[in-house]
Amino acid sequence: MLLTISLSDKAQEAKIVDFTADLIEYNESIGKGIQRLIGNVWMKHKNLELTCDSAYLDQANSRFKGYSRVHIIKADTLHVYSRHIDYNGRDEISRLEGQVRMENGVTSLKAPRLDYNMKEEIAWYYGGGQIIDSSNTVESFWGYYFVDSDEFVFNENVIFTNPDNTLVTDSMKYNSKTEQMWFDGPSQIFSDTNYISCNRGFYDSRNRISTFTSEVFMQAKEQLLWADSLVYNQDDRFTEAFDHVKLQDTIENVVIQGERLFYDEDENSFRMTEDVYFITDTDNDSLFMYSDTLFSIRVEERNTRKIQAYPRVQFFREDIQGRCDSLGYVIADSLIQLFKTPVVWKDNNQMTADSISIFLIDDGIGRMVLNGSAFLITREDSLYYNQIKGKKIIGYFSDGKLSHVDVTGNGESLFYPKDGEEIIGLYKAVSSSIAIRLLDGKINKISFLIDPDSKLLPIKGLSHNDRFLEGFRWLGDKRPADRQDVSNWK
Repeated sequence: MLLTISLSDKAQEAKIVDFTADLIEYNESIGKGIQRLIGNVWMKHKNLELTCDSAYLDQANSRFKGYSRVHIIKADTLHVYSRHIDYNGRDEISRLEGQVRMENGVTSLKAPRLDYNMKEEIAWYYGGGQIIDSSNTVESFWGYYFVDSDEFVFNENVIFTNPDNTLVTDSMKYNSKTEQMWFDGPSQIFSDTNYISCNRGFYDSRNRISTFTSEVFMQAKEQLLWADSLVYNQDDRFTEAFDHVKLQDTIENVVIQGERLFYDEDENSFRMTEDVYFITDTDNDSLFMYSDTLFSIRVEERNTRKIQAYPRVQFFREDIQGRCDSLGYVIADSLIQLFKTPVVWKDNNQMTADSISIFLIDDGIGRMVLNGSAFLITREDSLYYNQIKGKKIIGYFSDGKLSHVDVTGNGESLFYPKDGEEIIGLYKAVSSSIAIRLLDGKINKISFLIDPDSKLLPIKGLSHNDRFLEGFRWLGDKRPADRQDVSNWK
């Protein structure tokens, strides 16, 4: 028997005004004023419709408790399913339990228990829940759903997943319409190509662009990255990092620090700017280099990395120091090249040229090539400097000391030979090719190979021009004193 009851008292707007069922029972033992509805239960209140298998209706208090196959329809767009509902018509709040599912367009919310304020269009769950939309899934211990704006707030053990990423965080705000999220608290992001951790961030799921802030850490291939903030474009596989940036290459044992980083994941290349420090950690010695900008690209076929630094470059190693306006370094070749007014200091030797190439070996420096306007100065004391110049100078090192020097093209030399510790004169020579052998850092033998022209001048009566070759400049005051001094451009 199908019964329909309609109440139209407008003064009691909160009351359940329409309902039907196969069977309606009333018994004082159930409760005063409570009706039992059995079979194909249907109820309507304002713009809400509800169906279930059975229910208890307290019309006086506008309460409705439904059981089994509960289905709520709101404005033809929102559907809610559960096994049990306790609906309060006065405040329009429903408490649902048992396999609760709320569907709003492409968005689906699932939870064991759910409270739904139909007047404010807010739903919230506790004890675990999950939302699923066109491409993303979010799970959390408790959360709020703002139905009209399709926004969610999640808290405690939040896990966001899609085909590209998994995010684990403390709390998160998510808009299912725009597929954008904001998260807060210690967070971790996992993907096939990298791992990121931070304390705060934003993710645009559709455009696959992320912003991370507060103690950011990222691992991509062999690169480890730390920064205050980071922007990651997943489609372009491009990263920008800002403030207190530190990048470590775990294969080459290289660390780069600066204030801004641009990293191309596909090219495995990066550009660091603003107060850039480059540090290599080797068994023998560490190289500390400073510049305004540093660019690097990994050469996979050679399993190495190329470095370019510019401008205002300075470097320090215990056995060698230098400066220039542009520097190139190929790690696998152990080759450092200096361009634009380069200067290199080794012990009490200073080397300048149009360009300088330094070839490193396992125990230090193997050789150094000075190309164009090459000038080698060895400081004897504050007054006397041994000097060599030419088109090209090649210096060879043994056990960390300069052992011999070859000069080719317009070679000129100026030395102060000694008898014991006493300087006996000034020896000047010109030859297009000069070979010099050193012992313990001091000149032991000089060979003038082509068209030599030499003379020995007494010390007494030497003019200023006699004591220096043309182009002489001693730049010892610009030499980095230690690893911290490389940032001090003098």
